[in-house]
Amino acid sequence: MMMIQFLSNFVKTTSIISAIGSSLMIITISHAGGPPPGTKPPATNQQEDTSEPSGNRGKPVEVEPENTEPTRRQPPTQQPETTQPPPQFPEPAGRVTPVEDIITLRLINQTGAVIGYQVIGGRHRILGESSVVELSELPIPLTLTYQRPDGGLLLVRPQRISSRVLEVIFNPTEDFDLDTKSLNITGKGGVFLN
Repeated sequence: MMMIQFLSNFVKTTSIISAIGSSLMIITISHAGGPPPGTKPPATNQQEDTSEPSGNRGKPVEVEPENTEPTRRQPPTQQPETTQPPPQFPEPAGRVTPVEDIITLRLINQTGAVIGYQVIGGRHRILGESSVVELSELPIPLTLTYQRPDGGLLLVRPQRISSRVLEVIFNPTEDFDLDTKSLNITGKGGVFLN
């Protein structure tokens, strides 16, 4: 008798667990947007419990999806089989044509603030407010570093004046993306801002 009652309770419990599992699967599928296109949803075991009429106990619960529109999935785009070249360095901000690997820099300060600068290998210097200085006979490659002692940002515009003269115009800016700290001139005359 105990064994029959135990098996009866076990069957009821199993039915409830099965119903809960089916409900969770239905909820999961409805929240996940359903099965992928072209497949059938998994079949659920929906057996009715006919042992006792005690409300909805033992019956699977139907859950309506929150979104009544079907989720439309787009097929993944095909990537071309050709390999892309690796990203290249940025284009130069300017270009000079050095004569015997010598150039002249003309620094023009239009910020209204003092700018400290240095050609790497040289000494630190100051470019006064609204002033111009010319640095002649500089061998390339070279790196010019600069900064405002007050921490202000600098917009630098290099302009080629002649084949071997490069004007470097300093303007104030509030845009961090435009601020630079150095100007590099390569051995081939490419001018890069960093």
